[in-house]
Amino acid sequence: MITSNKIPTPLFSDTPFRVALVGVTGYGASYLESLTRLVDSGRVEWAAVTIVNPESAADAVAFFEKRSVPIYDDYLDMIEKESGKIDWICIPTAIGWHTRMVIESLRRGLQVTVEKPLAPTLQDVAAIQKVEKEVGIEVSVGFQYAYQPETWEIKERILGGEIGDIQLIDCLALWPRTRSYYARNRWAGKLHDGNSWVLDSPLHNGLCHLINLILFWSGDKLDEEADLSSVKTEMYRSKPIESYDTVRSVVTMGSGIKANVVLSHSTDQRFDPEIHIVGTKGKIVWRFLGDYEVFVAGKRSFYPKSNQLLARDNMFDAILDRIAGKPAKICTTNLAKGTVKWVNAVHDTAEIHDIPEKYRLPLKGEFSEVVDAVEKLDYYSLRSFHERKSFEQLGVPWAVPARERDVSEYKSFEGKYIPPTIAPSPVTE
Repeated sequence: MITSNKIPTPLFSDTPFRVALVGVTGYGASYLESLTRLVDSGRVEWAAVTIVNPESAADAVAFFEKRSVPIYDDYLDMIEKESGKIDWICIPTAIGWHTRMVIESLRRGLQVTVEKPLAPTLQDVAAIQKVEKEVGIEVSVGFQYAYQPETWEIKERILGGEIGDIQLIDCLALWPRTRSYYARNRWAGKLHDGNSWVLDSPLHNGLCHLINLILFWSGDKLDEEADLSSVKTEMYRSKPIESYDTVRSVVTMGSGIKANVVLSHSTDQRFDPEIHIVGTKGKIVWRFLGDYEVFVAGKRSFYPKSNQLLARDNMFDAILDRIAGKPAKICTTNLAKGTVKWVNAVHDTAEIHDIPEKYRLPLKGEFSEVVDAVEKLDYYSLRSFHERKSFEQLGVPWAVPARERDVSEYKSFEGKYIPPTIAPSPVTE
């Protein structure tokens, strides 16, 4: 239940901000680590924590008990009882909880950081942004690469015309995921968790940072992302999940820029993410690891990226600077909305196609973990990326024709191709 609006908590840059954390296991453990660093540096102090599974988080419980930090088993109970004692709340929870937790926190005047993706659907994004406007608080979203200096530096290079007019953006990422990855919680691989849409997938969770970067770099202005005008997609499933684990999606932006994205969790080989931004005068290549490259007039130059291990710390530093009223570049809901639109549009454009059993390869990897892979999928994916062809055009035996849709006026998720057995309730505005 959404409660009535309250006046936002006044914040002062010379006082440590009082932070509350919702969740300490899963990705919440990473938030706990980064926030502890900020507490140790004196920038913030612990206000409260929500731990819903104390039996699985004994170390975290002991950590907070030792510091006399109030521990709750319900986030709503925490923000009600600690009213006036929390300045900033961090929400690294299941996707299906993002919308309600963000809105409840905003309505209590709290500064909010929510882990990516912002929300499951465009309707959720609209609801969050409505409350943002009402209370005058800007939500920060945990797309950690959006906070790195090189991300904005690349955008400035693009807007400055260094590689000419952008024509194409190509992206490839092959990150095999084990059965335990999908068994780690109740929503992994789900489209709906019984209460909320989730739409978990490579495009909406593990690799959605790439979508966020593509849309940001395609934007006409420094602090804006591009909007999609059309989506063409093919989605495949080889794992025992509701959602898809492999996708090729080609989108066209309102400006005419075309992006070709190939993502999979079902290859037997790993290929770390790459984004190639192709312009009329040259090309920029961003890689998950290592420097980024600029190719212009036959010259290849390398430029440093932030230390991968410090990406989350850089994000929190920028968020705190913004909360304190200092100049800082953060990922706002406006810079996170496009990813949700892309994900929603993909689901409303085509069905998920099951890859026949005869092409599946249950492989044992490190620590005897099983990866449900697809035969030669890494080879097909690399070809799709380099040749800019669909899996069907490559002659892949299990491929189906890609489906296309105009999304220039697409405003809300329809659930058009979601089986009623997964989400019996109709999609509402």
